[in-house]
Amino acid sequence: MSSTSFRCGWFAHLVNKGTACISHTDGIDALCRSALQPISDVVGSDSWISPTFVRALSTKHPNTLNAAALSLVQTLLLNNKADEATASLVVRYSNVELDILAGKFVHKLVVQRPELRILKWLEGNGLDFEKLHCFDMSLLIDWVMASRVELLQFLTDHGLQLPVRSLMEYALGHASPEMVAFLMSHGTSHAHELSWNDLLLMACTEATTRLDVFTFVVNMTEPSMVWSFAASCLASHAMVDVNAYKKFIALRSMPQAPAWIVKPIRGRTPIECLCERLTYENLTYVSPFIRDYIELGVPTSSMPSIVSALCQ
Repeated sequence: MSSTSFRCGWFAHLVNKGTACISHTDGIDALCRSALQPISDVVGSDSWISPTFVRALSTKHPNTLNAAALSLVQTLLLNNKADEATASLVVRYSNVELDILAGKFVHKLVVQRPELRILKWLEGNGLDFEKLHCFDMSLLIDWVMASRVELLQFLTDHGLQLPVRSLMEYALGHASPEMVAFLMSHGTSHAHELSWNDLLLMACTEATTRLDVFTFVVNMTEPSMVWSFAASCLASHAMVDVNAYKKFIALRSMPQAPAWIVKPIRGRTPIECLCERLTYENLTYVSPFIRDYIELGVPTSSMPSIVSALCQ
């Protein structure tokens, strides 16, 4: 008896002995532990799950292959030395459905291996992404925060619509400028579409917005009153945003920015707007902004004396 025949018989015995209900992904893991792992422990690796083994199993123990198909695919794809070709053979020779359990198996794969190769393998083996609902907000948020642009690009290329406005809230504080640019170019609903001006104001009010993302967003806007509001918003959030002043400097350094950020807002100068919300707690935080406004020529006639003294 060849080693392949022996392993097929051994594997079939283990699967039959410990046949778990694989109506959920826990059953797939159980079969990995009870049937695959014992053989791998003896062999020293998962290398025994070879194309020759899969073909032999499909011929001699087809029911075993069907029962263990998802466990075999999971092991082959999640292995450090992933064998996508052999995993494809498992799909080819078995009756496995990759979209089983409303996509929970797919969800598990992409959570454990958030890699483009996994998505491409699934596509190559007949998975229809548009029919799946497993790419939920928690998964998309993880990909946004990790700036996995290529994964989200793949989904949009296959017809999945992204909740751009919701995802942007996470992108501002955690993702790269490239991810922000991607999301801005993939708004699908006109009712929820964001303009760059909208995003700039969001970036100013969100204290966690990364400095490089803020600078990128500013560069995507045009000189206008939105810069006046943005500068004022940064100053008013200085107490909770440690990078507020750095963002203000990034805005101020834009061409034509000084002429815009000093403009009155609803009839009040930027300094008046700040002084209206002035407290002993935020005084030291807003004083750098006031000094800059004074340097840029904003009138100080209505400024309290204590602020004038602090900003000298």
